[in-house]
Amino acid sequence: MIIRRQFCLFSFIFVFLLQLGVKCQRLDEFRKVEDLVKKWSPVIWLSPEEKYFPLNVDDFLKYVYVSDENGETVMPHLNGKLPMYITERFNLMTHESVESLLNDSTSFLHGNSNLNKVSVYAVVRHCSTSPKSENENRVQRNFENNFYFHVTYWIFYPFNLGKDVCVLGRVPTLQVFNTCLGKVKTIGNHVGDWEHMSLSFVGKPIPDKLYIAAHTSGAYYIYNEKYRIFQLDGTIKKVGPRPKFPEIIRTQGEHPIVFSANGSHGMWATPGIQEYMKVPKVTDITGYGTPWFTWNNLRIFHLGYENLPYWFNFGGRWGNPKKKCLLFKKLGICEYSDGPTGILRKRQHFSCINNI
Repeated sequence: MIIRRQFCLFSFIFVFLLQLGVKCQRLDEFRKVEDLVKKWSPVIWLSPEEKYFPLNVDDFLKYVYVSDENGETVMPHLNGKLPMYITERFNLMTHESVESLLNDSTSFLHGNSNLNKVSVYAVVRHCSTSPKSENENRVQRNFENNFYFHVTYWIFYPFNLGKDVCVLGRVPTLQVFNTCLGKVKTIGNHVGDWEHMSLSFVGKPIPDKLYIAAHTSGAYYIYNEKYRIFQLDGTIKKVGPRPKFPEIIRTQGEHPIVFSANGSHGMWATPGIQEYMKVPKVTDITGYGTPWFTWNNLRIFHLGYENLPYWFNFGGRWGNPKKKCLLFKKLGICEYSDGPTGILRKRQHFSCINNI
């Protein structure tokens, strides 16, 4: 009996030390990954004319409540809670009207121009999963000295400014000799705006690829280690137009240099006029306004390994529903569009299968 107890105690201590060793090894791996996430986080240049700055999510959530598709209040005050299941039925609604908030230059919809106090949310997906094949065993062994993961840098803006469109009656129309024969209206404003850039690491302490998002489209860039630039690899068309993306993304040290479009916050590789849509002509304007050194205030999350903020898995829309539509509401041609979906429901641009 004594021998059995001693054996059980020895087994318990052995398992405990083994688990402790695995945990320490994982923490060391995470520390190395986080160093890379910071080292390669972007410099984001906001436009010189920008009026709608980014904001911490926690600050935004102080001014909204949850409603359903009928406008009925579900949660009048959040108090650190949100519905967790995926549904488009719920919206994060502003307590005050959007118009009154926009007219108040001190309201939260204008964000925080002190970028050092605004968080960038870096979401890391590790590709060191439990091996199930000979190839995966090789990858698992290599992970001890190499890096297989991808990271997305998420930025939240409380308001997105739409685009000016010529409207004749209730129908968007082309301008004639750069003259609108009807009225110019701003289409596509919306509360809440998630923007992002992603990097993929495939075994080296330098990224293999970069993905930059501009509205409903985006582009992949391959890193050229010799010239320390990212070169255009291809464009992904998700919905709607297919913009012409610049050929090169330059770096400042290791940090990719990207530009946030004025008001709409689409991410681009160069300053200037970015043609997003030809007919009707819609452009983004980027430039050297305010530099945002995102590594100064990163919040890094390791998916599957730690508890996430309560808002992370919210499945509804991050803003008020659409209104003041020009044609049929279902077509989405509205002065105010629906708020965007959150991180949980966004498309992933890199997968661990492609990553390794």
